[in-house]
Amino acid sequence: MSDDKVYRELQRHLDSMPVGFPETASGVEIRILKQLFSPEEAKIAVQLPFSPKASESLDSIADRLGMSGNAKNQLEQILDGMVSKGLLHFKREENMKFYSSIQWMIGIYEFQVNKLTRELFFDIVQFSLEAYGGETFSTKIPQLRTIPVEQSFTPEHLVANYDHVKKLVDAAEGPFAVADCVCRQAQDLLGNPCRATSRRETCLGFGEFAQLYIDEGWGRQISKEELLGIIEQNAKDGLILQPSNSQAVEYICSCCGCCCALLLGTKMSRHPVRYHSSNFYVEIDPELCTGCGTCVDKCQMDAITLVEEKSQLNLDRCIGCGVCAVNCPSAAITLQQKGEEHIPPKTLEELYDTILNKKRQGGQVKFE
Repeated sequence: MSDDKVYRELQRHLDSMPVGFPETASGVEIRILKQLFSPEEAKIAVQLPFSPKASESLDSIADRLGMSGNAKNQLEQILDGMVSKGLLHFKREENMKFYSSIQWMIGIYEFQVNKLTRELFFDIVQFSLEAYGGETFSTKIPQLRTIPVEQSFTPEHLVANYDHVKKLVDAAEGPFAVADCVCRQAQDLLGNPCRATSRRETCLGFGEFAQLYIDEGWGRQISKEELLGIIEQNAKDGLILQPSNSQAVEYICSCCGCCCALLLGTKMSRHPVRYHSSNFYVEIDPELCTGCGTCVDKCQMDAITLVEEKSQLNLDRCIGCGVCAVNCPSAAITLQQKGEEHIPPKTLEELYDTILNKKRQGGQVKFE
């Protein structure tokens, strides 16, 4: 089998996942795969199932591929190498190793933290513009959701546990990890440092997700107290809190509009609110607004402008993060709950089942 055929099979394998990896006219998706996978790794990757939880054991993979003895040992070395390269999901239970395929995002791209190159990132940008942007927004079921920073709550708010960051953390399984944001690393490679924060350790992981980052040296283990402190500082810096779109949190991204691949994509739309899962929006009291412009500077979605020295909100762009509310010196901005509540799936596996079922039913929509 030629190398090109192997990579095309891998592209189709990745494209079969809930959020796919589409083919392009330019072939940039194959260039990306060739930079990440050797031909041997590509052959193995297409044999592995995709599942956030139900990974396949090394013994099962070796048996299915008819490998034993030295061949099994070589397979284990290749699989472990692929994990270190950020190409597979991995977990260890009772001295047994389990592996599974992962999506492009959230998955392979994020696992390139500390490993990105300029050449790879330029291809990623081209791929996103040609095909992946439309793919990731096509189902209108996002992998991430937006939750408000806690300081934006008032006593009147009855906030569900899955929208309350401290309650999310309290309910989460350890260990906990923090890692550099791969999106900010990418912009650093281009000489475009983040305008929202000078910090890079902003991405947070929980449970198996965190353990993988710790084991591979992509991040470091932290206490729950340090994790909450990082979240608080992220909010002060004006970053948007975006956990996995599930009630059981797997990770929390802290995003900005100048670096985050997701936000950069949705900001290109005239209606970013359509592509974000959030139970909140903000209101601005013109009587209290002094026109200082703080909210304009802090908003990551370009949802606020100054009109005749008063802040004016575009609800089509507001995703309810609460960053503007906590930074408003005149308390003119308040967080409001939407009339219809979005209840996220209980687990990440349920989320991906929902996305995949809608994809199979032809539920894609045009990004606009």
